[in-house]
Amino acid sequence: MELSKKQEEVLEAEGHLLVIGGPGAGKTTVSILKAADVAASLRNGQEVLFLSFARATISRVIEAIESEHDIPKAIKSRINVETYHSFFWRVLQTHGYLLGLPRPLTILTPANEAIALSPIRSEYKVEGKLSEAEKTEKKGKEQTELLRQAKVEGRVWFDLFARHVAELLERSKRIRQLIAARYPVIVLDEFQDTNADQWRVVQQLGRTGTLVALADPEQRIYDWIGADPARLDQFRATFEHKEVLLKGENHRSAGTEILLFGNEVL
Repeated sequence: MELSKKQEEVLEAEGHLLVIGGPGAGKTTVSILKAADVAASLRNGQEVLFLSFARATISRVIEAIESEHDIPKAIKSRINVETYHSFFWRVLQTHGYLLGLPRPLTILTPANEAIALSPIRSEYKVEGKLSEAEKTEKKGKEQTELLRQAKVEGRVWFDLFARHVAELLERSKRIRQLIAARYPVIVLDEFQDTNADQWRVVQQLGRTGTLVALADPEQRIYDWIGADPARLDQFRATFEHKEVLLKGENHRSAGTEILLFGNEVL
């Protein structure tokens, strides 16, 4: 597709970058082109890291990279696309021992998580009949047990990946430097959906590397796990950056009846 002036600004920008736009605005496409530009100048062993939440999104991004015929195959191989959680898990497996976590680590599956927490949950009535104080008490006990599972049993609950990685990066300048040396530029897809612990990780990654945050403030999917509507303002306050607004553009469904209908509804 032909790039707009705003998308060209994304390609030309240096340092931390915040790209804001709705569905079809071209955030993913231009971030792939930017990643390719960066990858072309990287040293051997370095990659651009592209993080997103869902496996379906990851598959779409990988497909989009493969379909870009103007990007040489050698450059495409330097763009590493994975989920936030898989990246966190790799960091934990490598450096988790520094937090006192056992080796090797395993993932505490939902079934095993239910078994581990069943003694605590059996102490309480069904969730809908609990007072706010009881809910808080129950949640605290569950969190304590999940942390014990990680520290003692070496079984890490999925939702605690980011918390442990945040602690690692906050305490270790060396690990931050190692990650930045491997991934000088990290693209953060769906940045508006990061929760508090994931935001802690992002802040540490941005101390030594360059961040490209892609966000649609009107499309927070993960409010229920802690996505914060203030996240973009927090990014603005934390990092010296360039901001590019693609909000008014739509390359995915421009001129189609579904777009016209959606605009009328809004």
